[in-house]
Amino acid sequence: LVVEVTSGENTKEVVLRGGKGYVGEPLTFKMGNANISMLYGSKNIEIPFALQLVKFELERYPGSKSPSSYASEVILIDNKANEKMPYRIYMNHVLNYKGYRFFQSSYDQDEMGTVLSVNHDYWGTFFTYIGYLLMTIGMMLTLFNSNSRFAMLGKVIKGNAVKAGKTGAAVLLMGGLLFSGQIRAQMDHGVMHIPHPTVVDNSEATAFGKLLVQSRDGRLKPINTLSGEILRKVSRSNSFDGQTSDQVFLGMMSKPLEWQQVPIIKIGHPEVSEVLGIDGKYASYLDFIDMGTGTYKLNKYVTEAYEKKPAERSKFDNEIMKVDERLNICFMVYSGDMLKVLPDPGNPDHEWYAPNSKFIGMATEDSLFLSSIIPTFLTSVAEGNTSLANDLLKGISDFQQKYGSKILPNATRTNIELVYNKLLIFDNLSKYYGLLGVFLLILMFVEMFRKSKVLSWIIKAFVVLIVVGFVFQTGGLAMRWYISGHAPWSDGYESLIYIGWVTLLAGLIFSGGSKMTIAATTVLASIILMVAHLSWMDPEVTNLSPVLKSYWLTIHVSIITASYGFLALSALLGMVNLILLILRNKKNQSMIATRVNELTAINERAVMVGLYMLTIGTFLGGVWANESWGRYWGWDPKETWALVSVLIYAFVSHMKYMPGMFSRFSYNFASLISYSSILMTYFGVNYYLSGMHSYAKGDPVPVPTFVYYTVAVIFILSLWAYIREKQLERSGGE
Repeated sequence: LVVEVTSGENTKEVVLRGGKGYVGEPLTFKMGNANISMLYGSKNIEIPFALQLVKFELERYPGSKSPSSYASEVILIDNKANEKMPYRIYMNHVLNYKGYRFFQSSYDQDEMGTVLSVNHDYWGTFFTYIGYLLMTIGMMLTLFNSNSRFAMLGKVIKGNAVKAGKTGAAVLLMGGLLFSGQIRAQMDHGVMHIPHPTVVDNSEATAFGKLLVQSRDGRLKPINTLSGEILRKVSRSNSFDGQTSDQVFLGMMSKPLEWQQVPIIKIGHPEVSEVLGIDGKYASYLDFIDMGTGTYKLNKYVTEAYEKKPAERSKFDNEIMKVDERLNICFMVYSGDMLKVLPDPGNPDHEWYAPNSKFIGMATEDSLFLSSIIPTFLTSVAEGNTSLANDLLKGISDFQQKYGSKILPNATRTNIELVYNKLLIFDNLSKYYGLLGVFLLILMFVEMFRKSKVLSWIIKAFVVLIVVGFVFQTGGLAMRWYISGHAPWSDGYESLIYIGWVTLLAGLIFSGGSKMTIAATTVLASIILMVAHLSWMDPEVTNLSPVLKSYWLTIHVSIITASYGFLALSALLGMVNLILLILRNKKNQSMIATRVNELTAINERAVMVGLYMLTIGTFLGGVWANESWGRYWGWDPKETWALVSVLIYAFVSHMKYMPGMFSRFSYNFASLISYSSILMTYFGVNYYLSGMHSYAKGDPVPVPTFVYYTVAVIFILSLWAYIREKQLERSGGE
């Protein structure tokens, strides 16, 4: 550390050596009449007892190098108290003695030593947690107090409930024809004219899909799960040419030469198709090989793409990288690298064998079985010998049960995972919600101008269908929780499907009889689920890292991500209200004003609940950090942006008390644009900033183009609504 020391007219530059975890070297010098001693670095603090490491334990997921947990067995030696006490310290489980708290931080690379962090906080933790508890109780009481603003807004919603109205069936029919035409066009657009490879018997492929396979992180899952992940990655679809993912996967391995000629690899950029010399959006494995020279056609482009910084890569570069990844996955399927289905007879915790594994011959037992069973099975499938193939499948299954029973998941979990894979609940619900939500929005806008009892019943039927979808969505979350063994919000995909669930729950709870709110919420839930299934989201079920193996994952993450759903509802209602303000004129201003008042009250209630949950979730994150690392707050980007979001929504929720700040336009505009802070907290931090909560590595990825279009649309919409509001005010409107 280079410092400049000044005394009177004398100035001296001093270099101090030290740092974190290192006791600095003192430097003494004289300036004028002053003797100065400076020291930079850590200092030794003696504690009144000692810790002796007995054993450090590192557990990994079977067949993987990924740590499952690590712990330190220690003995606490307090000579003054004449005590020797054994303790076990592991992630999220601290040693607390006389105000000193020891946390499992890390470990030596040779796994022979442990690294503990320590802090001293005798009473502070107790009083801090009491403060958090009192804040939570106070927030909850405002939701149930009959004299609170929250309760008053509920009365406004009920008082402004608009009766159902009349409409003609022609609108329904026209909307139905419009949507059916769009769906038909999408189906026709998605038809792929491809060579038809030999189809593997479906019953045989289904039986094959029930076998267990080991993933790269050590998780044991049905082959059906793996085949679905591969097909979605390679062809961007859940089925191919009328075949299931199991049929495709088994066909690719049993008849590789045939399948290498099948256009199955999705190409998303016309320039990539041009480089490959193909027509259409799908290429075969052999299309990537120059038959004249035997070279890889994309080699130069792949190298150039990876040499560029992410922000400098074009759409062509990004597509080249994606296509290269899809090709590599196909290569791993053809070579058998994906099929880790054979446990080691001598060590069930060892990585399972694939048919081409170089370690198969080293197995002391059953080496002949290990080396021949998979090739023989694939040959029997290729020759159509179903009887032999089924016998060999049973032999593989029996082998797994015999040597892998120690780590195999129970049969119920495997069967539920197979059902979960088949239903594709969240993917299908994204389309289902979108259809119902848009139809319901159309009906609600029509109802505002024309009234009919028939329309009223149709709207109620749509609401019932949405509730049925919500029940299935809840069941899907429960299934994923059971399959993974942990709460379904541990990664980007899981948190999005959970936010979609909470968003719809918020709409159903706070609709107060407003079908418009339910319709808007359903559309938003559809959009969230669609985003969850974009190419950069991974729906794969994975194992948890040690720090996430805590009940705090369930408490903290569930509450803070649930707040995103309520605040998303607020943003959407803000947008709907801006649209209604644009549609106002002198003839309909009374009816529109009533509807806007109703939706604004629902909006305000959603902001209150969302702000409470965001605040509670944020300080619960501080509790988790304190229990895991011994500190509440570290100004990590995620923590910082969570605080920014709390402050922004605290401002929005208090606009009603600020003279000149609260109007129908200003509040709805503020609730709409404020959600950008949540998007920054959730997406921006995860993919553009580095930190403990971040997925970002190296240079940030380019901002998607649709973000700029979205900002432009919101700007135009807001400006238009503001102008309309001012025009009506000048003309004497409400």
